[in-house]
Amino acid sequence: MISDKFKSIGEYGAAGMYEEQGRSLFFRKALGIRRYYENAELAEYNGELLYPLGIIPNKMSIYPFYMEGMRINHSAMYEKDEALAELFCSEFCKYKSTVPPEHSVGGNMHNHSMPNYERILSEGLLSYTERIEKIEDTDMREGLLHIIEGIKSYLSRCVKYLEKAGADAKLINSLRKVPLYPADNTYEAIVCWNFILYLDNCDNLGCLASGLYPYYKGEDVTDLLRNLYDNLDVNNGYSMALGTDYTSLTLQCLEASKGKRRPMIELFVNENTPEEIWEKAFEVIRSGNGQPAFYSENALYNGLKNKFPIIKDEDIKKFCGGGCTEAMLAGLSNVGSLDAGINLLLILEKAIYTKLTTAETFEEFYNYYINEVSSVVDTVTTEIGNSQRERAKYNPQPMRTLLIDDCIDSGLDYNNGGARYKWSIINFAGMINVIDSMLVIRDFVFEDRLYNAKKFIELLKDNNMEFLAQARKHRVSFGNDSKDANSFTNRISTDIFSMLDDKKPYLGQKFLPASIQFMAQAMAGKDIGATPDGREKGSPLCDSLAAIFGKDTAGPTALLKSVTSLDLKRALGIPVLNFNINPEFDNATLKALISGYIMLGGIQMQITCTSLKTLEEAYENPDMHKNLIVRVGGYSEYFCNLTDDLKRMIINRTIQKMG
Repeated sequence: MISDKFKSIGEYGAAGMYEEQGRSLFFRKALGIRRYYENAELAEYNGELLYPLGIIPNKMSIYPFYMEGMRINHSAMYEKDEALAELFCSEFCKYKSTVPPEHSVGGNMHNHSMPNYERILSEGLLSYTERIEKIEDTDMREGLLHIIEGIKSYLSRCVKYLEKAGADAKLINSLRKVPLYPADNTYEAIVCWNFILYLDNCDNLGCLASGLYPYYKGEDVTDLLRNLYDNLDVNNGYSMALGTDYTSLTLQCLEASKGKRRPMIELFVNENTPEEIWEKAFEVIRSGNGQPAFYSENALYNGLKNKFPIIKDEDIKKFCGGGCTEAMLAGLSNVGSLDAGINLLLILEKAIYTKLTTAETFEEFYNYYINEVSSVVDTVTTEIGNSQRERAKYNPQPMRTLLIDDCIDSGLDYNNGGARYKWSIINFAGMINVIDSMLVIRDFVFEDRLYNAKKFIELLKDNNMEFLAQARKHRVSFGNDSKDANSFTNRISTDIFSMLDDKKPYLGQKFLPASIQFMAQAMAGKDIGATPDGREKGSPLCDSLAAIFGKDTAGPTALLKSVTSLDLKRALGIPVLNFNINPEFDNATLKALISGYIMLGGIQMQITCTSLKTLEEAYENPDMHKNLIVRVGGYSEYFCNLTDDLKRMIINRTIQKMG
């Protein structure tokens, strides 16, 4: 049997997927997950407070993973048995995105999420059996029951291993109970949270403080939280959210993050945020880890509820940005994050070479560009829909079907519409490049007539440094609170973001615009020539929604007012703003800036707190600053891990002067 052949090379997950070949893909994947957990290598216990811990050990080349349900390490599998690898791929790797690769800046049908940790804490996974047994689809019902059995086996193996390793009896006793049965105290709740995190391959921690609070009796769990954070970090997990239901647990969650790269903490603030929360947040920022980022409760909660009237009041409070920061509701949603990334500057470059010499007015050229963007949006949204159909057919997600509401109760797979809330997020990359480029085109070619269109294009083609320097110094640019620039910024962002207003994904209620470049801005600019904003050939795109490097010369308030001139009320996917300050910042000044920004409509601000001197030293001598953490484009990373292009990008950012 094929199953036996996979077993013979130690591929138990794949073996399970071939035990009953006549069954559905969902069932086969689910059975594969069971066999994986019955045979998976256990992490080595080292005396830490939680288990599992550390990097997920994996000798198998076919294993559970949050993006695809089951992932194949192709090179490892081909080394073991090329014929089996080909067979597996022919059946389980059929799904391919059809989103145009040139418009996948930051994502191409990516799918982050987080389990409903709170439900598992309060009910226990064994209680899920009753709901599973009501599912009419035999393969789904039996598949999910197989996963429960696999988790039980894995949990039992973990407990036996910990007993043999002489682990703390408190940890062992907790794992005899959770996650199969409800947690009764904070320690059990955190042990359970950690275990579920590993079952979901360490993607996201969700709404940690509010989820733990029902079990909390005022004890200090900071060390446990640090251990939890380390487990997420070492597996390259992503975010968590702290809402405005502030408690002493909120303070402990912040304290535990000092100096840590992950999780990326999303701290929601409003006009009633207590002073002690602000003070603790600023303490953490000074630890130099890019945490926390600040989010507007009013803008996001009200914005999403207006966009999606079906969202319940109690559900909106479970907002947690998945992946870098893409808008979703913890344990309740399936969000494309990011489903695509439209390269606005690439479209502008093509428009310049196609239309600029024949356009008689700036309005004619502008309208041509907007129509070209609209055409790309039509193509991209259509292909997202096509890809969703294919994913529903060929890429079921049994584990997330188990862990995320309402998949069980609806009897639908996570990738086939089972989750309670569904929407698709599209990144619009290069927006600020386009704004500044358009302002230069308007003035240099049409208003001031410094150059005719032919000469203008020749200078761009030649990557002419003198011309680009002149363009960078143009009197009107984004980032300085210019009325002219702000007016144009609002116009073009509304024209572009509103292109998604009347479109609907195949699975989901709406498309949401975002500006989250992740680390893709460098690659996205490689094949684009010099552009009228003063950007040199092959250089990175703009830094999400921050001003073009060196142009924001009027101070932090002017920058923030420029950002809020964008049509942010539409950009609920999340519009990322990188804000860079020296460690000597004044707390009151920073609080006033954040509060003012949010009052004006700002949604998100993430802060890198380090000096230019430190960044330059880290660039020249990486060993001196191995632990230096910076915010990139929605996520935190060790500076030494970045590409040279991204390092230079961060060094070139304006570090705002703070009182």
